[in-house]
Parts: sequence; C-alpha cells; structure tokens
Amino acid sequence: MQKKSIVKNAIYKILLNFFNLIVPIIIGAYVYRTLGSDAIGRVKTGETIFNYFFIFAGFGIYQYGMREVSRIKNDREKVNQLFTSLFTFSLLTNFLTLFVYVAVSYFGYGGKALFPVLMVYGVNFFLNIFYVEWVNEAYEDYGFITLKTMIVKIIYVILLLTFVKSSDNYLIFIALLATSTGLNNIISYFYVKRRVKFDFKDVRFVPHLKPLFLVVIFSNGNILYTQLDRFMLGQFVSERSVSYYTMAQQIATMINALMISLIQVTIPRLSFLVGSDHDEQYLSLLKRISKVYSALLFPAAIGLYVIANAAVVLYGKQPFAPAGPVLAIYALYMITIGFESIQSNQVIYIKKKENVLVWMIFVCGIANLIFKAVFLYFGKLNASSAILTTLFANLLLIAIEYTYIRKYLKVPFQLLSWSNLRYLVYSLIFIPIGIGFRHIFHGTMILTLSTMAVCGIVYLLILLATKDEIVILFTAKLKGRFLKG
Repeated sequence: MQKKSIVKNAIYKILLNFFNLIVPIIIGAYVYRTLGSDAIGRVKTGETIFNYFFIFAGFGIYQYGMREVSRIKNDREKVNQLFTSLFTFSLLTNFLTLFVYVAVSYFGYGGKALFPVLMVYGVNFFLNIFYVEWVNEAYEDYGFITLKTMIVKIIYVILLLTFVKSSDNYLIFIALLATSTGLNNIISYFYVKRRVKFDFKDVRFVPHLKPLFLVVIFSNGNILYTQLDRFMLGQFVSERSVSYYTMAQQIATMINALMISLIQVTIPRLSFLVGSDHDEQYLSLLKRISKVYSALLFPAAIGLYVIANAAVVLYGKQPFAPAGPVLAIYALYMITIGFESIQSNQVIYIKKKENVLVWMIFVCGIANLIFKAVFLYFGKLNASSAILTTLFANLLLIAIEYTYIRKYLKVPFQLLSWSNLRYLVYSLIFIPIGIGFRHIFHGTMILTLSTMAVCGIVYLLILLATKDEIVILFTAKLKGRFLKG
C-alpha cells in the first residue's frame, strides 16, 4: 500500500480544523447571542450529562480501532474481520447505553426543564452506530474526511441560521447538532463500506474487551477533568457559571484543534512504525512533531491569554464578560493539554501501555476531584477556580507520564528541552505588547485585531532572526513545491 504524505495529511487536517474553527467562531457567536446565557447553560448542562453516557456507547472503539487497523491495514481479510467485530460490538454498546440513559433521564429529570434536552441528545446513540471514521483515519484518508466534513458543516450552518432565531429554539439547536453528526457518520459509513466488507466468520468480542475498556478510561480522561468541572458547576454553583466555563472551553478548543491536527495525523504512522520495529524512525518523527507543535502551541496559548477579556466580549457580547478570566486560565491549560496528548497518545498508547496510563489518569483525576471539593467546601468554587484546579491536576499527570516514559519505557524523549521551550520564551513578549495596546486602543475589535497582528508579526520576525529550523524547513518545502509547479 502506498504511503501517504504526512505533510499532505497535515495540510488536509489543518484545513479541516481551520474550517471547524471558523464555523464555530461565526456560528458559535450567533448561538451564544441568540440563545443567551441561561439557555446555553441548560444546553451545556444537558450535554455534560449526556457525555457521561456517550462514553460507554462509543466504548473507545474510535481510538482502539484506528490503532489496530493501522497495524494490519495491508491485510484486507484481517481488517474486514476486525471491522465486523468492532462494528457489531458498537451496535450492542449503543443500544444498551441508550436504554440506561433513557431510564436515568426519566427517573432523575422527568418533569424538569432539562428532560427534553436530554431526550433530544439521546438521538445521538442511534447515529453513533454508523461512526466508523476510525477506518478512514487508519488509512490516512484525510482528503475525503476534509471534503465531506466541510460540506456537512455548510449544510448545518444554513439550517442553523434558518431555524434558530430566539432563546426558545434551544431544542432545535440540539436537534440540528445531532442531524449534522448523523449525516457526517452515514456518509463515512457508506464510503468505508466501499473498501471494507463485513466478514462474520470470525467475529470476536472477548480479545478486544480489555484493551477497549482501558481505552474508554484513558481517552475519556475528561470525565475527571473538564467534564467534572462542568458537572460540579452545574450541580453546585449555577447553570450560568456553566455557560461562562463552556464559552472559554469552546474558544480554547477551537484554537487548540488547529495544533492538535499534527498529533492526530501522525498517530497511524507512528503506530505503523512501532508495529514494524522501526524505532529510530519513530523517535525521529516524535521529536519533530514535538518541536513543530511547540512552535505553534506556545504563541497560540500565550496570545489567547493576552486577548482573553476582549475575546469573550467579541464572541458573546457583554453578558459573557465574566468568562474573560476563565478563558485566560484555559489558555494556560491548553498548553498542558497539548503536551499531555503527545505523551499519552504518541508514546504510552502507541507502546500499548494503556493499562498504566489508565491508572495515571485516574489518580490525577481523583486529585482534581479533591481540589474541587476543597474549593466547594470553602465556597470558592466558580468557573475560574474549576479550570485552575484542572490545570494543576494536568500538570501532575504530565510529570508522572514523563517520569514513566523516561524511566520505564526508556524512550529518550525530552519534552522540556530548550528546542521546545524557547518558543515559550519568544511568546512571552506578547504580554507587554498586550498591556501596552490596552492603553492605546479602547475599542474591543480594534484592540483584539491589532494585538493579534502585531504579536504574530513579532513572533515571525524572531523566528526569522534566529534562523529557526522550522521556518527554514517550511521555506524549503514551499520552494520545492514552487519549482515543481
């Protein structure tokens, strides 16, 4: 099978995530302003409850399926058998979870305003049966994924602008989300079926149960992290605090999605290299990914920290101004998300040590719960303190993972090397720039745009002045493409 270019895949993935960034920025702002903080709080509270059940519906099949198909993708028969086993297993988990979800929703929230929200979210269990994107990811078919998702998103935007007109339309908003998800899944299903066939001769569940269960825990670590934040805020503080938290989370996640593309597109290739015993190539690619990721992540996170207060007002207008400090902390948390993702997904999981990873996530998640309980006891739990405790828990997780990688896996990977950290040092200059601009510009839009533009230019000039390796490589790539053209 012909190898697909990681650079081309990264471009497809970045294009996809950039599109996924622009659409939520435009539409998300429209939704927040149209529905308002109370309706958004109700929607996000329902989403949080739904997500706890949805974890068991998916049961880690996406992450596990992508890794396993990546290892055997040159053997058509084995791929067909694995696909059939995982698809059938997914059918069972979705229907069983749906039954429990409906029962809990009825007995726990029946007659309350949240019940209809939960019921509309429940449609996703049916649609999730057709979620087989992990096959396309394993075959690194990012061109199809990008084109298909962009078309579906455009349809979603048109429907949203047509039918969501007031705060009373929050159920329609949830239904449209489900519709776009379902359309995305069904198109992928029929596309995958052109390449992969059902083969029921050797359908097995038992060999996959343990690794799937471990993947469920580690790939859904947000149960004890950001999902826990939203749940506790909704239960013990207010639905409005959930809206402040989720706005900050949504803005940071949209931006982080562009950087995380590099990690996502290289997991299949790294998995293939480890499965083929190409350790030197694996380590070389891992180091390059870490370096490029640092060059993107640090300026994005520090830049978001600088413009946090203005960004939430631009996004949701003045009623969401209290979300500014939350976004500032979330920007710092974004840095820890990236580096934890590299360690967990590209080292520990690729090395098939997910059983150890599960314990690390669980221990640090419990620490996060304890931190929050302390804040709640003293009456200090709010959207800002919730993400702050999660930041501390994630730093603890990174330290434990890094120790394990160096000491027990013997992978000579230096996460905190100067070649990575120097991009943080370069980015810190954004802070005095932001402070200075706040004394010069008073309009929110002009302040945000001017700060972003100047910080971006300064960062690029620093990279050029230091003759940074990434700039040189990128320039060489562009010259090569131009000369070929």
